[in-house]
Amino acid sequence: MFIFKFRPFMQICKAIRRHLLPAFMLLLCSLLPAHSHEMRPAIGDITVSSAQVSVTLRFNAELFLADIDASQITDSDDAPTAAIYDDMRQLPPAALRDAFVQKWPAFAAMINARVGGERLSFELVDFTSQTDIDVSLPRTSTAIITAPMPAHATDLRFGWDARLGDLILRQMAGPSIDPKNLYTGLLNNGGQSPAISPLGAAAQPVSAVIMHYIEIGFIHIIPRGFDHILFVLGLFFYAARWRPLLLQITIFTIAHSLTLALASRGLFSVPASIVEPIIAASIAYVALENIWRQKLHMSRLLIIFVFGLIHGLGFASVLAEIGLPSGDFLLSLISFNVGVELGQIAVIAAAFMLRLCLPLSPDRYRRIIAIPASCMIGATGMWIVTERVSAILLA
Repeated sequence: MFIFKFRPFMQICKAIRRHLLPAFMLLLCSLLPAHSHEMRPAIGDITVSSAQVSVTLRFNAELFLADIDASQITDSDDAPTAAIYDDMRQLPPAALRDAFVQKWPAFAAMINARVGGERLSFELVDFTSQTDIDVSLPRTSTAIITAPMPAHATDLRFGWDARLGDLILRQMAGPSIDPKNLYTGLLNNGGQSPAISPLGAAAQPVSAVIMHYIEIGFIHIIPRGFDHILFVLGLFFYAARWRPLLLQITIFTIAHSLTLALASRGLFSVPASIVEPIIAASIAYVALENIWRQKLHMSRLLIIFVFGLIHGLGFASVLAEIGLPSGDFLLSLISFNVGVELGQIAVIAAAFMLRLCLPLSPDRYRRIIAIPASCMIGATGMWIVTERVSAILLA
């Protein structure tokens, strides 16, 4: 009776092995160019006074100009207008500015800022974009927009259309604003900020601060943390047993948490031109070491610790763009790190569930799954190293 009940499960596992394994390998291959087309959240620095609202937006203007719905995709290559987007990315800054100015009315219509029941009408003051264009990476453009505040207005709520993607909104300090009341938050799915006044936003509940930064940390891994996903998968494919994996993840977590905290405090910083190629090299190293080593050595743990320190600097660069509220600095930092850890756990859990569905012996698992996957991850890491170093040398 037990055999009869167990047989369907074995058949399912065989089907998963036959069909999901090729799909998994195809997924790894398809990720190869993904970092060049990633969807980053926009950043808006908002200043509110009794006379006007001013917002400095740093965003990917080409996504809007190519009519890409950033709420529906995580890779611009998946968009129906991907070819138009790639053409836009190669425009010189002056031509990109002209294209944006021409479509500014459509962009302005997607901004949803309200004071009471009244919708504000924004004017485009300035638009600039990066001059040192690297067509392999998303380009950041900066738009300064302003709108007059209605008479006797007390506060406003700011947001924009979900099709423009996620927005990290940060309120800038003013002479009459308590730093503890400055608003910083992630707005997605067309959401709006809480009420923001010239005196600052209402103090956010502790739970709201925690959830905001957990969400930002998680999103930095899934779906936008291509580098970190590959690195964690490289650790996962080292062995079929959970103890070596747990030890590696623990060492990596301690290391990146350390540099994240120190760099966020401004105690030291390392240029992205150094950090980003090393992160890519760490992906290649751990993946390729999976091929020639099977037992966990102290040297690997030391190398993972060093690479963890570098990854922490990468996390810190994200927080440097977003900013941490001075009144809840430690709470926000811890919450962001928790979000990063939850993202890593989700990646490992997904890989582990696939592993459970493949009833292979350790030797067969290593030969059929771990080594081919590690080869692809390692090749991807080396490709990214080459691309990033070339971009630095040509800049």
